[in-house]
Amino acid sequence: MSTGAEAGPGTGRSYFATPWDLRFRPWALDFTPDDAGNPPYPFSEIVNPYNTDDFLEWTADDWDPALRFWTLPYDPQLNEWLKSVDETRTYIMAGREFGGQPELWQFGRRELLAKGWLEPRDLAWQPDPELRAAGGNDWTAAKNSGWSTIQAEIAELQQLMQDDRDRYLAEIDLQADNGPDYIVAFLGAHTGRYPWTIELINCGLSIGNIAYSFYKAAFKRVRPSFLCPGLAPPFGPPGHPSFTSGHSFLAHLMGLLLLEIPGIQSRYGFFPTPNTGAPGGAVPFVAGPIAVAISRANPAVVSWPGNTLRADDPVCFDLPQQLSSAINPGQIYYVLASGLVPNTSFRFSTRIAGPPVDTSADATQTYVIPQNPLPASGAFNSPLMWLSQRIAKNRERLGVHYSSDTTGSRHLAAAICYSLFHEADPQKRIVCPMLETVKKRAEAEWPA
Repeated sequence: MSTGAEAGPGTGRSYFATPWDLRFRPWALDFTPDDAGNPPYPFSEIVNPYNTDDFLEWTADDWDPALRFWTLPYDPQLNEWLKSVDETRTYIMAGREFGGQPELWQFGRRELLAKGWLEPRDLAWQPDPELRAAGGNDWTAAKNSGWSTIQAEIAELQQLMQDDRDRYLAEIDLQADNGPDYIVAFLGAHTGRYPWTIELINCGLSIGNIAYSFYKAAFKRVRPSFLCPGLAPPFGPPGHPSFTSGHSFLAHLMGLLLLEIPGIQSRYGFFPTPNTGAPGGAVPFVAGPIAVAISRANPAVVSWPGNTLRADDPVCFDLPQQLSSAINPGQIYYVLASGLVPNTSFRFSTRIAGPPVDTSADATQTYVIPQNPLPASGAFNSPLMWLSQRIAKNRERLGVHYSSDTTGSRHLAAAICYSLFHEADPQKRIVCPMLETVKKRAEAEWPA
């Protein structure tokens, strides 16, 4: 079993679609300057991808040729993919069922944010493309903020390179093409005893490869080592964009699919804190957005009791009734220090420390703050999701993914899993009958 994204035998590519020329080469991870004072690695030299309005983005030529067709106009039947696979397999049918409903998962940047599929911090690195046309202070601020985020993320990767890479490298090397093997081994789910559990993992790979390829093509994020060559990954980077992280997306999606099985939940699911010895339980998905109030008497003041926002935090809104408003659904706004009443209310602007948005002319309507089904980026109290996060983090240790790639992919995987199994609105539910069949058969292999 592999990730399912490599190009295949005889193509000269592996390591998750990495060209053979970029195969493994060891680097001495010694971080002492030499006797001439030269730094161990060129960490200070980092390129700003937004230095000009001709942004540095992943191009068509940068893609691995075996994967690029997934970025072309959508093929509802996935006929090109099926030329090289066994279409009688259940996981192939599950992938086709999912892929045939693009209107339920192929969303643009602002729609992903407005729906809570992504969180504002997941895209803090990218200036909102819809601000470009107007230019001005908001566009300049968005570019500067994105550059600051990228610098901070690369500093994190440099620290991981110094602290972690050498110790984790054997694991990183094997997980490059074999992340699912770690999940199988962790569960003890060998093919002879758990064939449908293995097939459920394959369904996650099939669905996940289709989904994350779309998001990669949409966001076109260049790899961190492109901006900071001093990260010097020992292999790669792979021939596909950085956001989303395929490893993070697949690892989290596989973990979430497996935790739909009660018998797996008891040992690998979410445990109470502090631990009481009770068995684990289901994924604690958060359902629906949070309603907030903006009154005509206090325009631009958002009443949200119990919120934990601080000054300069990013925040998004959605307008379910789609009435006229100064607020754009899915646009990232920023909490202002002036007018912030902790845990109670706040004002917001289109940029950090900018003028407050004036909502005095808004139609009377409902305002909501979107919520991801697995919000934020904290640690999981679940053994299986711990492994998903570890596989994802190892790609940061390798130097081929930013931390926001990891968390954004985690949020997208949670949103898709929620839409597959828990969405109550039939207009939003992604229905995959073959996936449901495989899950039921896998459940029988794990008595609760």
